Amino acid sequence: MLLFGDGAAAALVTAEPRGIALDDFRAAAIPGSANAITWAIGDQGFDMHLGGQVPHLIADALTHERERNDAGGLLRGQAPADFDLWAVHAGGRTVLDAVERGFDLSDDALRPSREVLRRFGNMSSATLMFVLAGMLARNDGGGKDRANGIALAFGPGLAAESFRFRLLRDCA
Repeated sequence: MLLFGDGAAAALVTAEPRGIALDDFRAAAIPGSANAITWAIGDQGFDMHLGGQVPHLIADALTHERERNDAGGLLRGQAPADFDLWAVHAGGRTVLDAVERGFDLSDDALRPSREVLRRFGNMSSATLMFVLAGMLARNDGGGKDRANGIALAFGPGLAAESFRFRLLRDCA
Protein backbone atom coordinates (compact mmCIF):
# COMPACT_ATOMS: atom_id res chain seq x y z
CA MET A 1 0.00 0.00 0.00
CA LEU A 2 2.97 2.32 0.35
CA LEU A 3 3.28 2.67 -3.43
CA PHE A 4 0.00 4.56 -3.80
CA GLY A 5 -0.60 8.14 -2.79
CA ASP A 6 -3.39 10.65 -3.01
CA GLY A 7 -3.05 13.88 -4.94
CA ALA A 8 -4.96 16.35 -7.01
CA ALA A 9 -3.76 18.66 -9.75
CA ALA A 10 -5.12 21.33 -12.06
CA ALA A 11 -3.67 23.33 -14.93
CA LEU A 12 -4.34 26.82 -16.17
CA VAL A 13 -4.41 26.72 -19.96
CA THR A 14 -3.76 30.04 -21.71
CA ALA A 15 -2.35 31.36 -24.96
CA GLU A 16 0.48 33.14 -23.12
CA PRO A 17 3.96 32.05 -24.27
CA ARG A 18 5.20 30.83 -20.88
CA GLY A 19 5.10 27.70 -18.78
CA ILE A 20 4.67 24.46 -20.67
CA ALA A 21 3.65 24.56 -24.32
CA LEU A 22 1.91 21.36 -25.39
CA ASP A 23 2.70 20.24 -28.92
CA ASP A 24 0.91 17.00 -29.79
CA PHE A 25 -0.49 13.80 -28.34
CA ARG A 26 -0.14 10.16 -29.34
CA ALA A 27 -1.63 6.93 -28.01
CA ALA A 28 -0.74 3.33 -28.81
CA ALA A 29 -1.85 -0.05 -27.54
CA ILE A 30 0.93 -2.47 -26.69
CA PRO A 31 0.13 -5.72 -28.54
CA GLY A 32 -0.60 -8.79 -26.44
CA SER A 33 -1.17 -6.81 -23.26
CA ALA A 34 -4.95 -6.58 -22.93
CA ASN A 35 -4.99 -8.06 -19.43
CA ALA A 36 -1.73 -6.55 -18.12
CA ILE A 37 -3.50 -3.63 -16.44
CA THR A 38 -7.23 -3.76 -15.85
CA TRP A 39 -9.70 -1.53 -14.07
CA ALA A 40 -13.20 -2.76 -13.33
CA ILE A 41 -16.01 -1.15 -11.43
CA GLY A 42 -16.93 -3.40 -8.51
CA ASP A 43 -19.24 -3.22 -5.53
CA GLN A 44 -16.56 -1.40 -3.49
CA GLY A 45 -15.34 0.98 -6.22
CA PHE A 46 -12.59 0.45 -8.77
CA ASP A 47 -10.86 -2.92 -8.80
CA MET A 48 -7.41 -2.61 -10.30
CA HIS A 49 -5.14 -5.42 -11.43
CA LEU A 50 -1.53 -4.70 -12.34
CA GLY A 51 0.18 -7.78 -13.76
CA GLY A 52 3.80 -8.56 -13.00
CA GLN A 53 4.62 -8.60 -16.72
CA VAL A 54 3.89 -4.85 -17.12
CA PRO A 55 7.50 -3.60 -16.80
CA HIS A 56 8.75 -6.25 -19.26
CA LEU A 57 6.00 -5.41 -21.77
CA ILE A 58 6.79 -1.69 -21.48
CA ALA A 59 10.55 -2.16 -21.89
CA ASP A 60 10.08 -4.39 -24.95
CA ALA A 61 7.55 -2.04 -26.57
CA LEU A 62 9.73 1.04 -26.01
CA THR A 63 12.82 -0.75 -27.32
CA HIS A 64 10.82 -1.49 -30.48
CA GLU A 65 9.70 2.16 -30.64
CA ARG A 66 13.29 3.37 -30.37
CA GLU A 67 14.49 0.92 -33.03
CA ARG A 68 11.70 1.61 -35.53
CA ASN A 69 11.97 5.38 -35.03
CA ASP A 70 9.30 6.43 -37.53
CA ALA A 71 6.84 9.32 -37.62
CA GLY A 72 3.96 7.05 -36.53
CA GLY A 73 5.58 6.07 -33.23
CA LEU A 74 5.36 7.53 -29.75
CA LEU A 75 8.56 9.53 -30.38
CA ARG A 76 7.32 10.71 -33.83
CA GLY A 77 10.59 9.81 -35.57
CA GLN A 78 12.76 11.58 -33.02
CA ALA A 79 15.54 9.90 -31.06
CA PRO A 80 15.43 9.81 -27.25
CA ALA A 81 18.48 12.11 -27.24
CA ASP A 82 16.39 14.81 -28.96
CA PHE A 83 14.48 15.38 -25.70
CA ASP A 84 15.92 17.48 -22.90
CA LEU A 85 13.17 16.53 -20.45
CA TRP A 86 11.33 13.31 -19.67
CA ALA A 87 8.11 13.45 -17.66
CA VAL A 88 7.01 9.86 -17.04
CA HIS A 89 4.04 8.79 -14.95
CA ALA A 90 5.66 7.30 -11.89
CA GLY A 91 3.56 4.15 -11.73
CA GLY A 92 6.32 2.45 -9.77
CA ARG A 93 10.08 2.01 -9.70
CA THR A 94 9.98 -0.97 -12.06
CA VAL A 95 7.91 0.98 -14.61
CA LEU A 96 10.43 3.85 -14.55
CA ASP A 97 13.28 1.33 -14.87
CA ALA A 98 11.50 -0.19 -17.90
CA VAL A 99 11.18 3.21 -19.61
CA GLU A 100 14.84 3.91 -18.89
CA ARG A 101 15.87 0.54 -20.39
CA GLY A 102 13.49 0.69 -23.35
CA PHE A 103 14.66 4.12 -24.49
CA ASP A 104 18.27 3.60 -23.29
CA LEU A 105 18.12 6.77 -21.16
CA SER A 106 20.77 8.11 -18.82
CA ASP A 107 20.43 7.42 -15.10
CA ASP A 108 19.44 11.06 -14.53
CA ALA A 109 16.79 11.38 -17.28
CA LEU A 110 13.90 10.23 -15.07
CA ARG A 111 15.03 12.04 -11.92
CA PRO A 112 11.91 14.28 -11.80
CA SER A 113 9.61 11.27 -12.08
CA ARG A 114 11.57 9.29 -9.49
CA GLU A 115 11.42 12.24 -7.11
CA VAL A 116 7.61 12.44 -7.38
CA LEU A 117 7.34 8.70 -6.78
CA ARG A 118 9.64 8.94 -3.74
CA ARG A 119 7.80 11.91 -2.23
CA PHE A 120 4.17 11.16 -3.07
CA GLY A 121 3.79 7.64 -4.49
CA ASN A 122 1.65 6.75 -7.48
CA MET A 123 -1.24 9.22 -7.49
CA SER A 124 -2.82 7.82 -10.64
CA SER A 125 -3.72 10.59 -13.10
CA ALA A 126 -2.35 13.43 -10.97
CA THR A 127 1.16 11.93 -10.91
CA LEU A 128 2.28 13.29 -14.28
CA MET A 129 1.02 16.76 -13.37
CA PHE A 130 3.20 16.68 -10.24
CA VAL A 131 6.23 15.78 -12.40
CA LEU A 132 5.53 18.70 -14.75
CA ALA A 133 4.91 21.07 -11.82
CA GLY A 134 8.31 20.13 -10.40
CA MET A 135 9.94 20.90 -13.74
CA LEU A 136 8.26 24.29 -13.80
CA ALA A 137 9.27 25.09 -10.23
CA ARG A 138 12.91 24.22 -10.90
CA ASN A 139 12.84 25.83 -14.36
CA ASP A 140 14.47 22.65 -15.71
CA GLY A 141 16.01 22.71 -19.14
CA GLY A 142 19.65 23.53 -18.52
CA GLY A 143 19.30 27.27 -19.07
CA LYS A 144 17.85 26.88 -22.57
CA ASP A 145 15.11 29.31 -23.58
CA ARG A 146 13.05 26.35 -24.77
CA ALA A 147 13.70 22.83 -23.50
CA ASN A 148 12.07 20.05 -25.51
CA GLY A 149 10.30 17.38 -23.52
CA ILE A 150 8.19 14.30 -23.84
CA ALA A 151 5.67 12.95 -21.36
CA LEU A 152 4.62 9.30 -21.10
CA ALA A 153 1.96 7.44 -19.17
CA PHE A 154 0.64 3.89 -19.26
CA GLY A 155 -2.84 2.62 -18.56
CA PRO A 156 -5.34 -0.22 -18.83
CA GLY A 157 -5.16 -2.62 -21.77
CA LEU A 158 -1.58 -1.55 -21.60
CA ALA A 159 -1.97 1.62 -23.55
CA ALA A 160 0.93 4.04 -23.88
CA GLU A 161 0.12 7.74 -24.11
CA SER A 162 2.61 10.47 -24.92
CA PHE A 163 2.77 14.15 -25.64
CA ARG A 164 5.60 16.40 -26.64
CA PHE A 165 6.04 19.68 -24.82
CA ARG A 166 8.34 22.65 -24.50
CA LEU A 167 9.29 24.13 -21.16
CA LEU A 168 9.57 27.85 -21.77
CA ARG A 169 12.19 29.67 -19.69
CA ASP A 170 11.23 32.25 -17.06
CA CYS A 171 7.91 30.58 -16.54
CA ALA A 172 7.74 30.80 -12.76
